[in-house]
Amino acid sequence: MEASLSAQVRTGRGKGYRRRLAAQGKIPAVVYGKAIGSIPVEVELRALKNILAREGGRNALIDLKITGEGQERQDKVLIKELQYDSMRGELIHADFQQVSLTEKITTTVPVELEGEPVGVKQGGILQQQLRELEISCLPADIPEAITMDISGLEIGDTVHVADLPVPPGVRVLNDPEEVVATVVAPAVERVPGEEEETGEEKEASPEAGEE
Repeated sequence: MEASLSAQVRTGRGKGYRRRLAAQGKIPAVVYGKAIGSIPVEVELRALKNILAREGGRNALIDLKITGEGQERQDKVLIKELQYDSMRGELIHADFQQVSLTEKITTTVPVELEGEPVGVKQGGILQQQLRELEISCLPADIPEAITMDISGLEIGDTVHVADLPVPPGVRVLNDPEEVVATVVAPAVERVPGEEEETGEEKEASPEAGEE
């Protein structure tokens, strides 16, 4: 997915400056990369949230236009890091990484499982151990997610990284044998008073003595 976003070069810093930005509906951010170094900017919070709200938005290839302080440029960037307020949970800062469309990058994408396994219908429990996959590919080839249909899984079946359907041009960096998900049998509840006798109890029983 591709998106567009505007940014203005940031000149201030500190809590007071951040409060003024917040009053304008903006947050501070940084854009960095081989070709541009590091540029502090400010972006509109609502515009960034709109990108994140779309499916696959966290890995969106963004066409970022930077203006102000003698700067006027347009770069392809990816969201590298997001910082949230620990108390309110509000987005307060973003890091953008400049990328080249001809150079591969390393990133993570979500693993999504579709369908209800046969084993779950039979009483089993689906356990998903891996929810993100580390991949290497060109920026334009980043998938929104790696999706797999697991409706055919029975109790005891396991999905490994090597089983995931990966799009062309995408290389997975995880261990191929790493477990993604498995369908396990339901836990058996023991009824009080029906515990099995231990070896010592069996030896101490009258029947054991008569023998």
